[in-house]
Amino acid sequence: MAKREIEYVLGTEQAELERLGLQHQLWTEHTARGWERAGFQRGMRLMDVGCGPGFATVDLAERVGHRGKVVAIDISRRFLAHLQAQATARGLHNIVTALGSVEQLPISQRGFHGAYARWVLCFVRKPEAVVAGVHRRLRKGGVFLIHDYFRYDGITVAPQSEIFQRVFHAVNDSWRMRGGDPDIGCRLPALLLHAGFEVRDIRPIVRLARPGSTLWNWPDSFFNIYLPTLVKMRLIRPRDERAFRNAWAEWSRNPAAFFTTPPMVEIVAVKR
Repeated sequence: MAKREIEYVLGTEQAELERLGLQHQLWTEHTARGWERAGFQRGMRLMDVGCGPGFATVDLAERVGHRGKVVAIDISRRFLAHLQAQATARGLHNIVTALGSVEQLPISQRGFHGAYARWVLCFVRKPEAVVAGVHRRLRKGGVFLIHDYFRYDGITVAPQSEIFQRVFHAVNDSWRMRGGDPDIGCRLPALLLHAGFEVRDIRPIVRLARPGSTLWNWPDSFFNIYLPTLVKMRLIRPRDERAFRNAWAEWSRNPAAFFTTPPMVEIVAVKR
């Protein structure tokens, strides 16, 4: 009997796969800058912690080259299968997948040069377990690069709207109900220090998008998938979903509209 697929908060179906692909494209520039600051380069052995369908994994594998290696860890069989198919199609032989929870990293290897986690620690119940597990598997001087939210409800939309605030508060509540922390970035420096890392660099990342820009499609694709979930969780009502969709359609036609992304933090931590 096949094991049940462990679902993400937003699922692992085709619509979410496509959304994550768009998301990776939209954040590739910021991601690559972080990798550069972390010193990820040819020949390194890296972990992609909570890799999802592996869009970042593939880029990391190309970055470290055939002499390097990327171990991609995730709880979703479906996402790891997608990654394996992409690696085969691209002729990448330096990617290894590991099925399991990032809170109990399912790998025995140690001595990695670095690890990367993007929008992962905000969803887990025990981020301190992830941080400690990564620390144990890095070599001395190894780098843990993290991109995650530090004030998720700091997202802003203009013109301002009560329905937007109501729905976004519901998103926050839904993450916390599942054991996550949408403001995890505020806690990460202390967790890293406690685990034995030196926090070398911390910097904020906030972007602004206007209607018609590609970045505008990022929240658009998110809400298309997640609004029905919020209704099922009874965090908003069906009429709230309809009101939000109508308001978003108006913002999308308004040349004066804009939104700023949820504030993120980039942290570069080094194992002492």
